[in-house]
Amino acid sequence: MTKGLSWGERIVYWLLLLALGAVLVLQWRATLPVALFVDGKPIAWLATSRLAQEALRLAKEEMERRYGKGTEFAESVLTGNLPLPNNEQLISPAEAAQRLLRQVRPARRAWLIVINDQPILALTRKEDAEQALEQVKAFFVPSDLPLVRPPRFKERVIIRQGLIAPDRVLTDPEEAARRLTQGLEPPRYHLVKSGEVALRIARRYGLSLAELQRLNPHRNLDRLKVGDRLLVRVGKPLVTVVSVHRLVTHEPVPYKVERRLVPSMPGGAIATKQRGKEGVREIVWEILCENGQEVRRRRLKSRIVREPVTEILLIGGGLPRTSQRHP
Repeated sequence: MTKGLSWGERIVYWLLLLALGAVLVLQWRATLPVALFVDGKPIAWLATSRLAQEALRLAKEEMERRYGKGTEFAESVLTGNLPLPNNEQLISPAEAAQRLLRQVRPARRAWLIVINDQPILALTRKEDAEQALEQVKAFFVPSDLPLVRPPRFKERVIIRQGLIAPDRVLTDPEEAARRLTQGLEPPRYHLVKSGEVALRIARRYGLSLAELQRLNPHRNLDRLKVGDRLLVRVGKPLVTVVSVHRLVTHEPVPYKVERRLVPSMPGGAIATKQRGKEGVREIVWEILCENGQEVRRRRLKSRIVREPVTEILLIGGGLPRTSQRHP
């Protein structure tokens, strides 16, 4: 049929045939029923595209009625022409909407707090999600130790917009921070009351005194005050706050003892010429904490801030005193 046509005319001829074929395919598809797809899988067939859109509208209205305004489908829901299988039949928009609701989960679009690629909870505003994370850091950072650098999360924690179950969308940053810090099992604290001592508190919670001290490394258990809060059980928070601190401590430096022999003193006699005094060494530590608990301590530097004073003892080197006998 293309004999006698030039190459250019042949190309135009075949392009026209392809265009005609495409039109025929589109016309054929337009006569097909419209299917509702959930994550690529067809679940219901309707006669026209208008009826399919009506089914989507009804399903969305019902979902918002159940879970609140702004609720969406968690799964991907699409429409498209598809031949009707032998075991299926065309249904009404109301029936299709009910079938769709049985196949999808509700979701809300919000600002997700994602921990290690797993969405944990969400807030309606980004600034609220950021505030919640800052409150978590403030909760776990020891207030009695100077920070070397801003605290960070050990896990990969990000904030991004996305879909999540409606019951995990919060409006209060403090509630979000509480859920992150308490996690599956909240930590337990004891408030010191009048007359209580550390040993009795430790025994009450099945701890040794050493274990109680490890849980509260920066607390002097010998000087507890009424109202002090002691950690007696570590919880299982959803995040780990890593903080690096600097601590300055002082420790005694022992003095030396110098003994001087004095011939003029009776043998065996000892006299103190100069009393010894301990010196003081200042040590600067770098302390690594995870959720407020010390996990590593590294000495950065040390210096003598007060030199020890040597104790000088005078030792008698002469003849020992003897008692005189009278005849």
